[in-house]
Amino acid sequence: MAYKCLHCGAEIKSIDKFVRCPYCGYRIVVKERPQIAKEVKTD
Repeated sequence: MAYKCLHCGAEIKSIDKFVRCPYCGYRIVVKERPQIAKEVKTD
């Protein structure tokens, strides 16, 4: 599962015990979402 740092934009492959960017030390990371949009059927 990949995460992205909101401060420096670095991609983080795994998160250990503490949620922190290993490059800049920023504590806010977001989970990367796939680029594919979901299709929902409506009846």
